[in-house]
This record gives sequence, C-alpha cells and structure tokens, in this order.
Amino acid sequence: MNNHLWGNATWTELSELGLGPPRPTPPHGSRLVAILPLGAIEAHGPHLPLVTDVIIAAAAAKAALPGLRRLGLHPMLLPSLAYTAAPFAAGFPGTISLRPATVTALLADVVASLERQGVGALVVVNAHLDPAHLGAIAEVVGRGTPMPVIHPDLSERRWASRLTDEFRSGACHAGRYETSVVMAAAPELVRDDARRELAANPASLSRAIRRGAATFEDAGVSDAYCGDPAAATAREGEETVAALAAIVVEAVAERLGPGGGR
Repeated sequence: MNNHLWGNATWTELSELGLGPPRPTPPHGSRLVAILPLGAIEAHGPHLPLVTDVIIAAAAAKAALPGLRRLGLHPMLLPSLAYTAAPFAAGFPGTISLRPATVTALLADVVASLERQGVGALVVVNAHLDPAHLGAIAEVVGRGTPMPVIHPDLSERRWASRLTDEFRSGACHAGRYETSVVMAAAPELVRDDARRELAANPASLSRAIRRGAATFEDAGVSDAYCGDPAAATAREGEETVAALAAIVVEAVAERLGPGGGR
C-alpha cells in the first residue's frame, strides 16, 4: 500500500502492513510509525482561520515523511487532532478549549490503542504552544509507555533556535511566522486585505507567560495576534515548514534511528 494517510486506508490494508487486532501484549520494534498533527481551534487575529495551528502541524508532518522514510521507517499520517486546551484564547469567539485533563486522557487513549495494534511509535507534531496544552502532552510523554511517544516541543530552546527570529522573540501568534506558513500551505484561508493593514504588535507571549499572564488580553494580544503579519511571505512559510519537518525527523532519529534508544 502506497497510501500514507491512515484515515484513508482500509483495515485490510493496515493488516497487510503488520498491524493486528488489539491484544494485551503487542510486539514492539515495528517500523510503522503513526504521525499525529496536533493543533487547536482558537483565534488567530482578524486574518487567519481558527484552525491555523492544525494547518501548520499538518504541513510539517507531511513534509517530514520523506525524511522519516530515509530512516527506514514507514510513517503514516493520522487524522489531525484539533480539539485541545486553549485557555489563552478562550475570551475570543470561535475558540474551543478543553480541560487539560481531557486532552491528556484523549492522547493516552490514542497511545494505548496504537500500542495494542503493534505500531512502533507515535510522533506528535504540534503547532499549538499554549502552556496548558503543552502540559497535557508532557503528561503523556512522561509516562514512559513501551511504545515510544516522541514530541519535539518547539518551546524548548534546542528546537526554537532552528526557527525564525520572530518565533524566538515570542511575538509570533498569528504574526509573520504563522501567517507565512498558512500563506504557503493554505493561501485561500488568509484574509489578505486584512493582513496587509495590520500594524506590528511586539508583545511577546513567552515573556508574558513568564510574568504570569494567563490570557491573550493579559499579554497585550488584544486582537489575538502579535508579531508582524503584514511582513509575511509564502516563501518564508515554505522555509519554515522545511525547518519544522527537519526538527521532526531529527527527534525521531534520536529515538528510532541507528543507535537511537527506544
């Protein structure tokens, strides 16, 4: 089967790849890895769609497939997960925010289901950086399940240093960084007339979080964007997607590649 989309496959096609019915003691060492793009439904300024993070995560996950195959793996993209904790944007219409405990339970159940079928690893490709959401992922990763759960956390310095100046500044919610990726991956969803009129907002979410801010309003992000969306370009978006994909491949290689620990 050449199809890399888990949701488009039939159960018989997945069976041919070595997945079996749920069983209490699954085999490990499978080279089939499941890739889960993870985002949120939340406000992203007046110019980007609520599913911006999902678009970014899905683009990065798809771009990582060739590199994962070069590691000798068989990656398959799971359907994206959009519902998660998004309390920072909860004051804006359209945002849907779950309790972090709900997100942790959901991810843990996904992990358990994949593990029982003999999947080799779950790779979480995440583009949503709300602290409550990151904490929910970390809770699952930290449980140390027999099947590896790999999540390159973009809030960590080692990965953030590979991304753009705006991203590293923390003033990057629906700014140049995210807007550029959506312009590259889903340009039809960018409200470009509105984008061009937006003034740069230098408010840094990362610094605001460190001083105790808990909402966009507290952080000076009153229109649900910070950074400089008017400066965004599709070219920068393409470069960012490539950088994100490289991060995913490197994180997986560290765990599953030659010499990587499981």
